[in-house]
Order: sequence, then structure tokens, then C-alpha cells
Amino acid sequence: MLEPKDDYSQEQHEEIVALVGKWSSFDFDKTDAYIYFDDLEKELVPSVLTPADRKRFIDYLKKEIEIVNE
Repeated sequence: MLEPKDDYSQEQHEEIVALVGKWSSFDFDKTDAYIYFDDLEKELVPSVLTPADRKRFIDYLKKEIEIVNE
């Protein structure tokens, strides 16, 4: 779930894209770098997501993110 499925205003969509764009990479080699965060939901999930998109996005992150030094 890299794109929201629910409807958002243009402003909300821009906020989502801006936050996700700070840490995502579409051509990412996991050997290059790591992203460090303390709280997945607070730091990586846009606050404007609807509950359904929020759950899909968190599920996606938990499936795709390799956790190191938990």
C-alpha cells in the first residue's frame, strides 16, 4: 500500500506525499542505508490517513520493513 485508496483533499494528499517522500525510496538497496525511528506509527504514518488506509499502510510497513536492533 504505497498509495492511499480512500478519498483525500489535495492538501491532505500533499501532506501524505511529503511525509512518505522523506523516508521512502523507489530504487532502494537495503545495503546502502537504514532509517532509524522510535515509533513506527508516529514517525512514518501520515496523520491524515483514514482508519482503513492507516491500517493498510501500517500492515504494509510491518511486512516490508526489516527491523534491526528492536
